[in-house]
Amino acid sequence: MSLPLVSVAIPAYNHAAYIEACLASVCAQTYPELELVLIDDGSQDDTLEAARRFLETRRERFRRIVLQRQDNQGVSGASNAAIAACQGKWVHLLGSDDVLHPAKIERIQQAISDWDCSDLALVHADAAYIDQHGQPITRNRRAQRPAPGPDRQAWRALFMSDNFIINPTVALRRDAFLAVGGFDRNLALEDIDCWLRLSARYAIARVPEELASYRKHPGNTLRRRVRMLGAQFHTFGKFLGEHGGLIPAADIRRHFRRYLKRFWRRMRGRQPWLFPLVMGALLKSHLRTPQPEDYRRFGRLLDGTAG
Repeated sequence: MSLPLVSVAIPAYNHAAYIEACLASVCAQTYPELELVLIDDGSQDDTLEAARRFLETRRERFRRIVLQRQDNQGVSGASNAAIAACQGKWVHLLGSDDVLHPAKIERIQQAISDWDCSDLALVHADAAYIDQHGQPITRNRRAQRPAPGPDRQAWRALFMSDNFIINPTVALRRDAFLAVGGFDRNLALEDIDCWLRLSARYAIARVPEELASYRKHPGNTLRRRVRMLGAQFHTFGKFLGEHGGLIPAADIRRHFRRYLKRFWRRMRGRQPWLFPLVMGALLKSHLRTPQPEDYRRFGRLLDGTAG
């Protein structure tokens, strides 16, 4: 019996320096039946040309290859386009600067088969970290990982914990991803938002092995960290607006207070006059459950600082 087609979707942007390593890791997969869909999101370097050159002598490795360029739409738009163009039931999403470990696809597809979970929509694994030169990075602190196997209530862990789904380890069931509307192009933190929406309707599962490497780039500036924190406030506000009944009130209060503290750590040296606003929100959170607009309000304040 032949194995089912599995897709690899690569949204690519300005990664000419890394694209060959990324594609080489896909070619080295032990799973045989693959298609490759790469959407170049209007790169200003020769990312797409480098990908074409690399794949020219490796076309027989894949059942199907799609290489396309589009006007710049951001990572959400490029990811949505790449996944929509795939033909496999399961799509392994891969950043154009990250790399897969050789057995990544085989191990995840085997786990999917073994679990036989009809409502499974996302599988993720553990990840290593590498620098811009491909050298390992040792991380002293790791996000708490959920238990292995499918979880039909993953929204609580996704909402209450730091993000533990590392993107190059992800496999998505294409029809479920499209059914929830894909990535929201209006959010800067499109991945967590999508995982939350998927978890509200489907099961999410973890394979407890390091199966990919996430590349860390220099230049993680304060402005970017402020922007990402603002995106978290907007993402959580959106989820509570759509699925607030899933999260107990006590958890929302605790979560909001934790993010207020993060807000103040970022802003106290930049806008110290916001202290009364932060303290007022903190005190109110003990008297009533924070609402989606409470999250959005602090998200907008961070937007103004990071812009």
